[in-house]
Amino acid sequence: MKALLVAILLAILGYVIWIEFVDEPKLTGPRKRLCDYYVTGSVFEEPAAAIARGVRLLEVHVYSDESDQPIVAKKPLNEGYDYTYDNWTFESVCVQLNDAFPSPDPMILSIVPHTTKGTTLNRIAYHLKTTVRKHLIGTRDVHSAPLDSLAGKLIIVSGSTQGSELDELVNLSWSESKLRRLTYQQAIHSRDQKELVAFNRNAISMVAPDTSFKKSGVNPETIAAYGCQWILFDTGRKGFVEKPAGLQ
Repeated sequence: MKALLVAILLAILGYVIWIEFVDEPKLTGPRKRLCDYYVTGSVFEEPAAAIARGVRLLEVHVYSDESDQPIVAKKPLNEGYDYTYDNWTFESVCVQLNDAFPSPDPMILSIVPHTTKGTTLNRIAYHLKTTVRKHLIGTRDVHSAPLDSLAGKLIIVSGSTQGSELDELVNLSWSESKLRRLTYQQAIHSRDQKELVAFNRNAISMVAPDTSFKKSGVNPETIAAYGCQWILFDTGRKGFVEKPAGLQ
């Protein structure tokens, strides 16, 4: 009987030690800047499927249909095409984006326009403002914002959209100085690797598939070693992962 009592007391003591030192939630401080984190992205994938598996960066290639409505390509096309038959509507993509919230992390939407039609670009803005309006930020240069301040927000990035209503919603543009959009080959064969590493300490590089969209021979860890944060290849990472201190 005495031995059983001792065993019970030891079990209780062990449980208390586990709760106190092992299982207790660890307190963490505020997270760092947006540019201090890696994010794995997805392109040419159904948005709902990408979001369901934890993707926080989605790139869409937007074209114009015969009615100047924005449509999103389901597969890569050759350079020079300004239309696509196999597509999702941009409006449906916006609806699916709502499934990414609520979340302690932001969601990043990279919009690659393959049309210069002002009507189509304005309609992209219209669908964003009517479908995901409560998640929009409306400010420029979020690259240095603390990650926690962007919780539940949709970060819009794009290229040259000046003169359209979409430009008002873009938070980072690769036509400006705080974001670069590179192909995989451009990233790994940078003319100045030290400059690329230095750039990524305070700005952001997004690395996208080449036009041919060949995945063979791709090593995401190589571009991650240069500090490139937003990587549109499967890296195995989920959500926002802090970069090594030496690359911050």
